[in-house]
Amino acid sequence: MKIGIQGIAGSYSEMTARDYINTLLTKQLHTNCDLENDFEVVMYSNFCETTQALVDEDVDLIVVPVENSTTGAITKLLDQLRYKPVMGIAEAYQPVSHNLWGVAGSTIEELTTVYSHPEALSQCTSFFEQHPYIEAKAHDDTARASLHVQELKNPKVAAISSARAGELYGLTPLLKDFQDEKSNMTRFYILEKYQASKRYEGNVLAFYIETRHEPGALLKLLQVFDIYNGNLLSLTARPIQNQPFTYGFFLEVTADKMTVSNEILIQTLEQVAEHVQLLAQFDQVKRPNRT
Repeated sequence: MKIGIQGIAGSYSEMTARDYINTLLTKQLHTNCDLENDFEVVMYSNFCETTQALVDEDVDLIVVPVENSTTGAITKLLDQLRYKPVMGIAEAYQPVSHNLWGVAGSTIEELTTVYSHPEALSQCTSFFEQHPYIEAKAHDDTARASLHVQELKNPKVAAISSARAGELYGLTPLLKDFQDEKSNMTRFYILEKYQASKRYEGNVLAFYIETRHEPGALLKLLQVFDIYNGNLLSLTARPIQNQPFTYGFFLEVTADKMTVSNEILIQTLEQVAEHVQLLAQFDQVKRPNRT
């Protein structure tokens, strides 16, 4: 089985993919399989490449971040799911523990530049406020930032990444677990290519919906979930490409107490919206305690 991620070894996505593989093995879905020989984690540079690999069936699944407890929805990923034949089948949580890594001889006092993914940089604003002489520079992902620092071999340059990334690339720890919020956690979707003949199950539904551009359109949409007793978990507005100042909505809802079938729900949504895409259906998992 091939599982695609955005990032390289040591990234939080790679760690989550490996955790998910171990979950599959624990559930004995693959009784004669092992992580190293029967699963391949395929690494891509960006979310566009990752999602397209799933659509093109170059991989069987992808593991991608959709939300962070500190910075909210990861919109660059969500935008890549629109209009694509993909389906989320599970969710997973990854505790975020950002570490500052340099090369041998590095000290925080002598740093001039710190690289990391923009999301990680935004989750460590207190550090940069306390060290205004250090410039935060965006990189493709946290693990690649660590690899970049290792290649530069410059004691004035460091990276923010996971403990696994720093250790993989032989870096020196300068500061551990220093993100702004200690409870920082990222939520991931596990997605497969949509199969029309497959019956999907689960108590959480995720949609991308474009409403009509008219007064009360969003209210009509939300009233559907109210009437059918769906509990709204999240709602994120995103600009629609090539339609200035018009928006589509990513939303999640729990369906435990829904009074109608998914088919009737979708048919009703289609009566009040221009575009309805079911993005995911899965069983909600218990959020892990961060240790």
